[in-house]
Amino acid sequence: PEHRNHSRDGAGPNMQELIATARRTLNVDQKAADAGVHDNPRTDSTSLDANEEEIYGYFSGLAGKRKEQCELNLGKLQLDRKATASKIDIEQTKDSFARLLIAVEPGLEKLRSDHSNVLSQAKENEARALKHLRWFQQKHDLFNRPAAYPESQIRQLAIVSALAVIEWISLSSFYAEGSDFGLLGGVLIAMALSIINISLAIFAGSLLRYVNHTSRRRTWLALTGVAFLTVCFILVTLAAAHYRAATHDVGQLQPGISTPSANPTLPVWSSSEADQWRAAKLASRRFAHNPFGFDDVFSWILLVLAAIFGIVASYKGYGIDDAYPGYGQLDRDLKAMRGAYESCKANYSSVVDQFFERTLQDQARLLSDVKANVAFYQQLASRTEDEMRTFLRDTAELQSACNIVLKGYRQTNARVRISPPPPYFNDSITFDASVTKSPEGLSENEKQLSRSYEHAITEFSEIARGNNAEVQNRRTAEIRRRESYFDKLERDIREKLIREDAEFKG
Repeated sequence: PEHRNHSRDGAGPNMQELIATARRTLNVDQKAADAGVHDNPRTDSTSLDANEEEIYGYFSGLAGKRKEQCELNLGKLQLDRKATASKIDIEQTKDSFARLLIAVEPGLEKLRSDHSNVLSQAKENEARALKHLRWFQQKHDLFNRPAAYPESQIRQLAIVSALAVIEWISLSSFYAEGSDFGLLGGVLIAMALSIINISLAIFAGSLLRYVNHTSRRRTWLALTGVAFLTVCFILVTLAAAHYRAATHDVGQLQPGISTPSANPTLPVWSSSEADQWRAAKLASRRFAHNPFGFDDVFSWILLVLAAIFGIVASYKGYGIDDAYPGYGQLDRDLKAMRGAYESCKANYSSVVDQFFERTLQDQARLLSDVKANVAFYQQLASRTEDEMRTFLRDTAELQSACNIVLKGYRQTNARVRISPPPPYFNDSITFDASVTKSPEGLSENEKQLSRSYEHAITEFSEIARGNNAEVQNRRTAEIRRRESYFDKLERDIREKLIREDAEFKG
C-alpha cells in the first residue's frame, strides 16, 4: 500500500499503520484462524460473518468520525465566509471611492475658508507696515537707500558687554593699591567705573544718530544730549583717575603721620579715617584744584584706556541701528510682518498638500482593506475545497484499508479451513453512502460571489488608478489656483488700504 501522511485535522495515520493497528486491535489473524478451523463462514454463506462485520464496523466508524470532523470544519469555514462576506459590499465600496473624490472640492473650500482670516490679517499687517515705511521714507527723504543695521542686535550688545568686561579687567589693577579690600576693592571700583563709562558712551552714540534727523529741533537736542553725556564721561574718567592717584598716595603714607607735606593738596588726616575715605577726600581736592593735573604716568594711561573704550562703545552705540533714528525699526517691522505672512502662506500650502496626501492615503487604505477581505474570502473558499477533497481521499483510504484487512482475514481463514471458502470472499466491500458522501461545501451562490469578487477587485483597482490620476490633476490645478488666490487676497488688501486713505482724506 502507498504511504501517505495527512496533516489536516481529522485525517488518520498512514495506511500501513492504520492496517497494522486494526489487525492488532481486532486480533484479525487469530479470529480468522479460529473461524477457519470450524469452517466458518460456511461455503454457501452470502453475507459477512461476525468477524468481518466487526472489521467493517471498525473502519466504517472511522469514516463516520472523519465525516463528522469534516462537517465541523466546513461549518467553521462557512461561518468565516459569511462574516467576511458581510464586510464586502461591492456597491458600497464603489460609493466610497466616489465619495473620496467628491469630497475634494468641499474640503479645499473649507480649508480656504478656515485660513482666509489669518492670511488676510497677516497680509494686511504687512501692507500697513510697508505703507508706514514708505511714508517714513518719503517724509524723511530716505528713498535713495535701504535701512542698514546689524543682523543681530544681541550680537552688538554682546560686543559692548565684552568691551565693558575688558575695561573692567584692565582697570581693576589700577585701583587695587590703596583700597581697604585690596584686589577685591579694586575689582569692584573698576566694575562700577566700566559700567558707568560704557553706559554713557553707548547712550551718547545712540543719541548721535539723531544728528542725521531732518528735524533741526531734534538735532540740536541730540547734540546737547551728546555734549552733556560726553562731559559726564570726561568728568567721571578724570575723577576716577584722581581717585586712583589718591589711593596710590594714601597707600604710601602711614596712618597717623601729621608732618606737613610739601604738596599743598595733601591734607593732614587723623589715623581713625579709613583709607577709602581719605583717598576720596584727597581726589576731590586735587580734582577741584587742577582736573588735568596728574603726577604719574599710570593716571594718564587710565585716561587713555577709558577714552579708547568710550570711543569704541560710542561707535557700537551709534551702529546698533540704522543711522537715521526709527528707520531700522520700521524696516524690521516690515520684515517681521512679511515673514509672518509668508509663514501663513507656507502653512496654508502645507495643509492643502496634506489634504491631498490624506485623500490618496484614504483611498489606498480603502483599496487595501477590500483586497484583504476578498483575498481572505478566496482563501476560505480554497480551504473549503481542500477540506472536501481531503475528506474524499481519506474516506477512500479507509475503505481500501478495510478491504486489505478483510482480504488478509479471508486469506488466513481459507488457508486453515477444510471446506472451500464462500464465493463472496473474492468481493470487495463498499462503505454506506451516508459515510462516503461528501458534506456540502461551497454553494452555487458562494461560487458566484467568489467570481464576482475577483472581477470587483480588478474594477476597484481601475477606479483607484483613475482616482489617483484625478487627485493629482486637481492638486496641480490647486497649485495654480492657489497663486491666483494669493494674488486676489493681496489685491483686495491693497484696495482696502486705498479706500481707507480716500475716506481719511475725504
